[in-house]
Amino acid sequence: MTWKSKIFAILILFVFPMVSHAGEWQKLEGAEELKAFVSGATAEITLRPGVVARGEYRPDGTAKIEAWNEVFPRTWEIRGDDQVCYSSDTDTNCFFLEQSQSNPEEFRSRNVETGEVTQFRLAESSGTYTRQSTPDDEGGLGAPSAEEIAAELSNPNTALGSMNLNFDYIGFEGDLPGSDDRTAYRMTFQPSLPYPLTETMNVFFRPSIPMIFEQDVPREGGGFSSKGVDLGDIGFDASIAKTFGNGLVLVGGAVGTLPTATDDALGLDQWLLGPEAAVAMVRPWGVMGVLVTHQWDIAGENDFSTSITGGQYFYTFNLGDGWQINGSPTFSYNHKADSDNAWTFPLAVGLSKTTIIAGRPWKFSLQYWHYLESPDVFGPEHQIRFTISPVVKLPW
Repeated sequence: MTWKSKIFAILILFVFPMVSHAGEWQKLEGAEELKAFVSGATAEITLRPGVVARGEYRPDGTAKIEAWNEVFPRTWEIRGDDQVCYSSDTDTNCFFLEQSQSNPEEFRSRNVETGEVTQFRLAESSGTYTRQSTPDDEGGLGAPSAEEIAAELSNPNTALGSMNLNFDYIGFEGDLPGSDDRTAYRMTFQPSLPYPLTETMNVFFRPSIPMIFEQDVPREGGGFSSKGVDLGDIGFDASIAKTFGNGLVLVGGAVGTLPTATDDALGLDQWLLGPEAAVAMVRPWGVMGVLVTHQWDIAGENDFSTSITGGQYFYTFNLGDGWQINGSPTFSYNHKADSDNAWTFPLAVGLSKTTIIAGRPWKFSLQYWHYLESPDVFGPEHQIRFTISPVVKLPW
């Protein structure tokens, strides 16, 4: 049995130290033979228990990886006389293939850039490569790389599910005496739970659950009181997103707030509801977009009315290897406040890194927000946000 006749095969990959001498391995060469080896093959890899990625390599040079509910498009080609290469929107990886001289059914792949070697055995079957090892940041023929996942997590229409934990430090300023010494420490749990309708459309539900560890709030009669540990008002949005062929993403839906704060000073004690819309452009270099919402009070205990326009602008620049420059600050305009206290608007810059740990993608981000506009009486001056975002398997 020669490898040329095994176009449809199972590659069972083993991760163990390479003990064979280099002379026992011979590089596979010949552009047509390598093309026949890859063309029409399917690659599968177990990312974590119960989570499998699947890569399909078509004879026309197109390919795709299906992992974590998302589809990662790729292309592949034979370069020169001895390299098999795949390309995504963000990176390209090339491999040499080598065959054992002592056992012709054993092969190994070598990453051209990193030199990483993986050994596998060729067995006759239905055209599937099955790998039993845990993927790293480089990904492979059957798994997305950290760079591919980082770019997809920045897409506002991604089908990747994630559990986002935002840790915030906020410094305040204002006309009230002592405002410049006031601070807040918060954590917001904000999962993103997309439900794919098609390859270009997703339905999203994103609750936002704030936990206030410590926050200084103005006190009637003067001065400040410190609150915490308390639950804040829970927000949510439900939307549908569509990606068009030129990379344009449009989002529309509803946004709301629930009066769940455990301390009256930390919430509005009102039910809020309103529309939301977003537009973004997704490109290989990154993403730019803006989200705008508006909420009115529809019920509650307080006598005053609420009308707040809010939103978020966001941008990402892909640097490679899972690194990104990004920012995603939130802003608001209170229509019921006077002009000196209506706007809250920050500028933001940050750095993030996506990496694969024990088969699971994790994104870590650090951002600094500086508020150009803030309520004159009492409002935020600057904010530091650290975010942890593990990708999770969704139940559908």
